[in-house]
Parts: sequence; C-alpha cells; structure tokens
Amino acid sequence: MDAENPEANSLMDSRGLLLEVGPQTVERSCIRRNVQQLFGHRLNPRFASNAELSFRGAFFLLACGIPVIVPEGVSETRDMIIKYGIYNSSVCCFIVFNMGKTFGEAFDIAISGIKGSILAALMGWLLYTICPTGYLEGGREMDFWLGLSVGVSYVFAVMLLNLNLTLQMFAISNFANTLMTFLNSEVQGVVTPPWAGDWSLETDTLLQGLICTGFGFITVMLATLLPYPLWSLMQVQENQFVMNRNISQVLLMMVDYYCDDDPNVYEKDAVLRHLRELHSLTDDNDPLIRAAWWEGFGMGRTQRKRQVLHAMDQTSNRVYFLAFNAWTVSTAENAKGLNAQLMQKARSRTATLLRTMENLLNILVQDVKTLIGHLQQQEKDLSRKFFQERRATTGNSPELMYEAVHVAQVLHWSISRIVGEIIQLADGVCKFSQSRSALPPPPESEGSLSIFSGVMDKDHLLYAWRGIFSFFLCFLIGYFGFGKFIPPRQPAIAATAPLLLSMYVGSALVNDLNRIQGLMLGNVLARLLRGFVDSCNIEDLALHSLMTFLWTFGGLFVSFQSRAFSTVGVLAAAFGASTLLDVSCNHPNRIDKRDTFDGLTMNCVAVLVTMITDFLFHSNRASDLAFQKLDQCWDEILQSYKNLLDPNCSEVQFHSQTARKLLLQAQHMGDEADLEPRFWRTRWHHNLFMRALTKTEYMAIALAALESAVAEHGRAGEKKFPTFVKLAELSTKTGTYGMFGDEKTVILLRKFVAVKKLLKIFVHETVQKFDGFLDQDSTHQYFSEQKAVEDEFMKETVPLFFGLDDDEPEDRLSHDEMAHVSVVVAGIHRTTALLRSVQHMILSSRWES
Repeated sequence: MDAENPEANSLMDSRGLLLEVGPQTVERSCIRRNVQQLFGHRLNPRFASNAELSFRGAFFLLACGIPVIVPEGVSETRDMIIKYGIYNSSVCCFIVFNMGKTFGEAFDIAISGIKGSILAALMGWLLYTICPTGYLEGGREMDFWLGLSVGVSYVFAVMLLNLNLTLQMFAISNFANTLMTFLNSEVQGVVTPPWAGDWSLETDTLLQGLICTGFGFITVMLATLLPYPLWSLMQVQENQFVMNRNISQVLLMMVDYYCDDDPNVYEKDAVLRHLRELHSLTDDNDPLIRAAWWEGFGMGRTQRKRQVLHAMDQTSNRVYFLAFNAWTVSTAENAKGLNAQLMQKARSRTATLLRTMENLLNILVQDVKTLIGHLQQQEKDLSRKFFQERRATTGNSPELMYEAVHVAQVLHWSISRIVGEIIQLADGVCKFSQSRSALPPPPESEGSLSIFSGVMDKDHLLYAWRGIFSFFLCFLIGYFGFGKFIPPRQPAIAATAPLLLSMYVGSALVNDLNRIQGLMLGNVLARLLRGFVDSCNIEDLALHSLMTFLWTFGGLFVSFQSRAFSTVGVLAAAFGASTLLDVSCNHPNRIDKRDTFDGLTMNCVAVLVTMITDFLFHSNRASDLAFQKLDQCWDEILQSYKNLLDPNCSEVQFHSQTARKLLLQAQHMGDEADLEPRFWRTRWHHNLFMRALTKTEYMAIALAALESAVAEHGRAGEKKFPTFVKLAELSTKTGTYGMFGDEKTVILLRKFVAVKKLLKIFVHETVQKFDGFLDQDSTHQYFSEQKAVEDEFMKETVPLFFGLDDDEPEDRLSHDEMAHVSVVVAGIHRTTALLRSVQHMILSSRWES
C-alpha cells in the first residue's frame, strides 16, 4: 500500500471490491466446478442447478432425520431428543417450505418462518400467563371467552397487517394447536411461560417447538452453504461478467451486419436472440441483489458489493434498451446503400472503441481513470470521423442525412450513449470509495413501518378476510367435530388452512387441486412406501433412508423445475418426508390406517373450506386485472409520448420504467387468468394476450431509448436537447402539426389512441361481435397522413437545421444533432409499426367461446 498516495490506496480498496467480476469469476473453485459437472451443468445449467439444490435439500433433510431412522434404545441422546420433542417430523415441513435457491433467499424465507414461530409462541405464552391451566372443565367461563378473544384478535392482526406470507403461514398454523389445546376443557396444555419461574423443556411444548424450528433453520442454512456456498452476489457477479463480456461483441456484430453489402436477415435474428439472452441475465439480478442483503445485513464489504453491482445492473438494463432499440428500428432492406458505405468507413474506429469499452467493463477499477481517458478520446475520434464521412457520403444533403443514412446514425448514436453510460458507471465506481452517494443505493427493506402500508387496499382486505374466515371456519369444524369422520377438538384442519392462502381466484382453483394431489401423495403414497420397511434390520434402515432421500429429492426437483406442478412437488416433499420420518421403526403405531384416513380427512376439509372461501370473498378476477394493468401500461406510454412531442413541455419525465413494471404485472395476471374458471364467459385468449404483451414490451423498450435520446444527458427530469425543442416549436408555428403537438394533431398519438380502444377485446366475454371492430378510428390506417406529414417535415423543416456549411463535429456522437433526430424518428417509426402489428393481431383474431 502506497503511504504517499492516499488516492491510490482508496482506488486499491475499490479494486478489491470489483476484481471478482473479472475473468476469475468464471474460474470456479475445484469443488464447485466438479459438483456442477456432476449434475451436467454444461449440458443444461437450469436443470443442473435445480437438481443440485434438490440434492442438497434431500441430503440435509435426511441427515436431520437420522434421530427418527435410528431405532429407540440405540442412543440415550437420541431418545432424549425425541422424548423432549426437540426433534419431530414437523421439521421436514419447515426445511422444504424454506429452501431457497441461494443463501440470501433461503435466509430471508427461513427467518420469516422463525419470526412466525416465535410470534405464535409468544401468543401461546400470553394465553397461559392469563390462565396457567387453560380452560378446564369446571373452570371459569371467563377464561374460555378471554382466550378466544385473544386468539381472534391475534389472527385478525396477523392477517390484516402487511406481513410476509411465510411469516403469516407459520404464525397462524403453529398457533392453531395452542389455541385448540387452551380451549379444550378435557386436556391441560403443557405450556409454561419463560417468566413463570419453572421454564424447561419438560414443562413447555412451545419451547420444544421453537428448538425444533431452530434445527430446521440450521439445516436449511447448511444446505445452501455446503459443499460450497450459494451466495446471491456470486450469481449476480457472474451474470454481470457475462453481460460485460458479450455486450461489446453483440454491438460489433451489429456493425458487421450493417457493413455487409448484402446483409443476411437470419443473422439479424441471431443477434436478437443473443440480446434477449443477455437481458435474461439482468432480469435475474434484481431479486438476487435484494436477497443478498441477508448475506451481510446491509453492512461491510458485502453491502459495498451490493451497491456497486446494483449500479452495474441498472446500467446494464439501460445498455440493453439502447442496443435492442438500435437493432429493431431498422430492417435489412433499409440498411443497404449509403448506410453500409458510411458504416464501413467508420468500422475500424467503432471496433477500437468497443474493445476499449469491454476492457473498461472487465477491469472496471484497475487503472480506470486512464481507460476512461482513452475511451473518451476514441469516442471523440469516432465522432469526428463519422461526421466527416457522413458529409462525404451524403454530400452534406439534409434530405440524405435524414433518410438515407439514418440506420448508421441510430446505431452509432446508440453506441456512443452506451459508452457514456459505461463511463459514468466507471467514474461512479472510482468515487465510490470516497462517497457512498456516488452510486445509487441498492434496494433495501422498507423497515418495520412497512407492515402498515397498503392495509386498507381492497385486494389486501379481501385477501386478509379470506384467510381469517377460512381459518376460523376450519377451527370451528375442528373444535366441534363432525360425526364419526372428524373427532372434536382437532387442530389439524385449522393448522392446514394458512398453508392454502391464495391471492387470486384464478390460481386458487387450480392450486387447490394441485394441493389435494400433493397432500394425497405425501400422506397416502409415502405411508404406503413406509410400510415396505417395517423392521429395524440394517437392510430396512438403509432402504428407509434411501426412500426418504429419493422422495424428498423428487418432490423438491419438481417444485424447482416445473411451474405448473410446483405446488404438487413442494407439498408432496414436505408431507411425504414428514410421513416417512414420523416415527421410528420399533414404534408400535408406525403404520396406522386410521391415522392415514384422519389425516386425509383433515387436509381435504381444509382445502374444501379454502376453495369455498375463495369463491365467496374474491377480489377482481385475474382477467380483469390483466386488462387493467395492460391498459395502465399503455396509458403510461401514451403520456410519455405526449410529453415528448409537446412543444410546451420542456422537461423529460421517464415513464418507461413504470410501464415495464405494469407490463410484468399484466403478464402475471394473464397467466392467472389462463387458470381461472370462466363459467358462462368466453374463454380467455391467452395466446393473443401474450402476443399483445410482447409487442407492448417492444414499445416500452423503444420508449426507453426515445426518452434517453430526447433528454439532454439521458436522465429523467432533464431538459430536452435544444435542437429538438427548436424543431418542435418551428414545426408547430409553421403548421406542420403531424410531427409535434397534442394528441388531436400528432399522427402517432392519434394512432395510439385508436389502437388502444381495441385492447378492450380482452374484457369482451360474450359471443356477440366486439364493438371495437366497428369503430372507424380503430380500423383507420393513418399511413398516407403520416407519410405526407413526414415528407413536409423533411422538406420544409430539416434543411433549416442540418446540412449547414458551418456545422462542426461534436466530441461525442450522442451529442450529434442529426443523429439525435434520427433516433427520435426511428423510435416513432418503430412504435407506429408495433401499433399496426397489435391492430392487425386483434382485428384478425377469432373471438369465440
């Protein structure tokens, strides 16, 4: 460490923070590399990852289940653990339900389960503080009603507050048995509060349950740490390195494609595929960065890494939007001619610039200031070279610059803006060691006050009421019993109900059916398999262990690998493992048909009650919500275009990020709608809705690039770049209303409003003809009007600003005014084409029952 150069010392600290994002990230440790190779990581990484995680969960669950598999009398320690209830088969449910794909995710889920268990124990201790013996026969009636009031208040509070779902599940499910025992006049609960003076494992079943839950928590943590840790940040780093390494290569592929005199359209499809693969990496990063908070608790080196990687992830998203937009605004036909000539002349400097950008991304902080300087100089050289060659290629004709080389201008402007994003990121990393504010803060928890946020929302209230109603209805059925099928004072039904909470009716029906399958497999088939190993011979013990491992492995793998059968897999694994590890081999009641029947009865009643409650107290249907989110997404895009094209609006407000969030919600709701019962309504046209979402996603990406282009420095809240403002003002004054103005005059906005009306087809649920098909605006092409307006704009307005003799090159192509206008016009053309595509899709669709 150089004592005479403190700035260098600070830079070394930053370098240590990010060097792991470099090539050595790919060089995995020997253990990790061999484990991943064992599961076939090179053949199918997703399969290998899920199989490895399932293997970890099954292995450590089996290790945790050894106290049950070992017969009674072999070990005094083992017998004491079972006797005091420190371990029982319920730990299997905790392990399976809380397995996460990384340490951070698993810790986040498992800590919520621990909190729920602690909360349930605290309420149990409170009940037995009020009445130490519970409500017994011949006791005070007031104890019964007081205990019931406390229990009702507790369940209402847990469901109404905005708490984590896992916390709610364990907080209510674990409390069901305590409350039922307290109200059972024939049984005295074995519960002693810690402050009662005689607190021990023998006198407090709630303490036994907490220790058992603690074993489950430790098991989950070990499963994600051994044989090597599954750090969330490690995955983010690797995703980011792949993005850093490939983005410059993809951009160079674009340049090579357009430099070809006869470009192959199928090569364009290949580049588009590579771009989408890169974007899938950035989609995975945000939840991983959030989960990584638990790997360092928001402190120290891990927190600094999170902040840097979060900044890199945000930059990667913006880079993707710019690259994707540059690639999709043109076609193979209009990339020929002068476009190809101009890009061929600028190719060598473009390639040099992209190679330097890749080096900067990979090294990031090693000699970063020197690399930033090289990158800025190379960008300046490229800008001057491009300016000179554009003049030579087009003869400085504004019409040719506007029309004949717009693809070259869009691509090189996008490359310049991407380089600017990388430089800004690198500069922020340099300053990060001196000031944390140099980079945007990573996503954090909202804090304890977040439990009160959104509690009065309609959807939340309906969700809470369904959970409350189903729990207490199940509790009443269990308390009073039903004939010979359900004996009285049984808490199992009420304990199962919280595990069946569902937000939407569409998913509830199918999920409840999946839950029935999972519960049947876990309680019946697993018990049947358990019957084949009914002795304590070493062969049967080995077979029992193998059976438990394979059952858990299969259930966990299905839950991780399959979206459709995830619920079946997790419930089969949880309840099946609990069944297989319920009692030891020499227990007298290890196979009891009556217990099997009672268990199935309790579970089926809980599922039936939950299904009825979902239908009685449902929120908006998933199909309605899907349309609402899509409609709101289009409103955001429309509002952004209004602001961008309005000459009276001087600042750029970004709406693309909000539009993308609404789009993701619409996609989720669309999947839910595909599962909901339709009854008398026509079927939900899922394929058409998904295609409309895809086109809307392209519009949101085009909008993101357009907002970045119109804003002077590419950031929200900035002024529009001056030339764009002058163009808008002059066009409005001279009567060229079709390019700039309000939604009644701008052709793009009129087209947008007209096509938006057709989206209502997704809430048209009868066989009668959709009214939108008869609307003249919705079927109007606007093609001739838009062409006439643009021709007038090119002839009358463009020559006043471009192709002038006194034009000078800018230091950066992203500041080149003609390139700026080309990006804006290309974005408008792209959006118009997407609107026509949506229009054609809906007008040509069949709408039948």
